[in-house]
Amino acid sequence: MNHSELDEIASIIKLLEHLRKHFNIEKQEIDSFAKLKVGQYSRMIGKNQKLDLQSLRDVSNKIYNLSIKDLFNLDGSVPKETDLPIEIQKLIAGRNKVRKQDKLDLTSYLIVIVTQYYKVDDIINNKVIRPYLPANLSDKPIELGKTTVRNCFEDINKGTEIKRKVYKLISPISSELIKKARESVDPTWLKEFDEKLKDSNGKKA
Repeated sequence: MNHSELDEIASIIKLLEHLRKHFNIEKQEIDSFAKLKVGQYSRMIGKNQKLDLQSLRDVSNKIYNLSIKDLFNLDGSVPKETDLPIEIQKLIAGRNKVRKQDKLDLTSYLIVIVTQYYKVDDIINNKVIRPYLPANLSDKPIELGKTTVRNCFEDINKGTEIKRKVYKLISPISSELIKKARESVDPTWLKEFDEKLKDSNGKKA
């Protein structure tokens, strides 16, 4: 698979997640209503399973009432709720769909991830952090040295030319800031992140 194909797949995944989060639909609900296998949607967007044309067509049509062509032509917009399939309209009725995606605080997500996976004196690699970020923040620059908690980190590559930043956690982030961060991130993302952490800890045990 060449670079352009990888970029195309990343764009499709980002678009699908943008729509799912806008309409507040759970991943397992997409599996159910699009007639996918259990956990298939999560594997597709996690790049653990091939994003095949038929599955993409099923998600586009059965969840958003769009052809694949219409899906690709959204250009940042989203369908009206009344244009969705009746089953999906009933599913999301009454749910809070107003998610301020463009105003999500990257620092809050970084605080949650770092405090769960690292301890003082650990080396932090952005490559490890990025996969845990929500889709609409996954392409944002991760510069821990420029956040509101920058005093907790040391840029150990300062003065060297590298493509990927590496930091050292030199002091703990306060429990108050952690609490505020967990309250400000997307609750669906936080639930999924905590579940991944729990599964990871279970495997280590």
